[in-house]
Amino acid sequence: MRFSLAFYTLVILLSGCQPKSKPASLPAAGATPQPDSVTTLVLTAEAVRKDVTLPAELLPYERVQLYAKVPGFVRRMSVDIGSRVQKGQLLAVVDAPELGARVAEGGANVQTALVRYQNGQDLYRRLAAARQAAGAVSVREVESARNQMRADSTGWVAARQVLRSLRDQQAYLTLRAPFTGVVTRRSADPGALVGISQPLLELENNRRLRLRVAVPEALTGSRLPANRVSFTVKAFPGQAFAGALDRKSETIDPKTRTELWEFRVDNASGTLKAGMFADAKLGMARSQNSFLVPPTAVVTSLERKFVIRVKGGKTEWVDVATGLGVGDRQEVFGPLANGDTLLKAANEERKPDQTVIAVVK
Repeated sequence: MRFSLAFYTLVILLSGCQPKSKPASLPAAGATPQPDSVTTLVLTAEAVRKDVTLPAELLPYERVQLYAKVPGFVRRMSVDIGSRVQKGQLLAVVDAPELGARVAEGGANVQTALVRYQNGQDLYRRLAAARQAAGAVSVREVESARNQMRADSTGWVAARQVLRSLRDQQAYLTLRAPFTGVVTRRSADPGALVGISQPLLELENNRRLRLRVAVPEALTGSRLPANRVSFTVKAFPGQAFAGALDRKSETIDPKTRTELWEFRVDNASGTLKAGMFADAKLGMARSQNSFLVPPTAVVTSLERKFVIRVKGGKTEWVDVATGLGVGDRQEVFGPLANGDTLLKAANEERKPDQTVIAVVK
């Protein structure tokens, strides 16, 4: 009993000696929270240039398929694939005996029509002269002779036109090179029956080539400094070739959303071949200076794409559109101006009209 009383007395004494804990401090009524400090950047418009590599194709500057316009048999083939020919050079000769007979008939018809016209003209002149004597020839006879002479003249002209057409067709039996180039295909041999169903030869001018590049719609508003392109082909790895911009299609293909740009490539050495695929490197540049920001400064949501500007210590969302990606920065377009302050790391949680302290880094 004595021991228990002494123990409880000691516990009470010790608890009374413990220091009392201080009550938790509470914020003063009406106190305003301190604004956040945010890392920002200051916009400065600058020249934008980006090297873009796009697939391309090499095509001959000129290409033609040569047909025998008139059905016939191949008499002679003067060239084969790989043959280099000059403009106007004889390539092939086709025989069409039926056409030869029609040409001879046309010539005879011309001579017949000429004789008829000459006889009618002579008759008209004699009747006109006899008409000078009163009552020798009637007016009706003179008029009839004159009308017949005119009809004979028209028949003669028509016969000549028919003969000219037949001779033009006969000229098609001789195939000549329309330009200087190389024969890339031959599909007939001497003795073969040919017509307009398939070409006898195919000719290409590959001393100059066309490099065609499909440029994406987003890049068509950019310019190409010096209008030059550099490209490589798999046949010559490590070797770069050059071309000059010749023309643009001036329309966007609705299927691929691209515009066709064509470059002129000098191939006098014959190193490059038509039909090759190439990787074209284009140094695209904007016509005017643009704004470049880190990708983290652009917020993309389901509804919009925006950056957060700090103006007067307050945040505001500014809708933008993105352009080229240049290195580790992104081109942006919108109601922005030089000197604007933007958040470097923007997100949807940073609502508009929030008070912040801008720290430019």
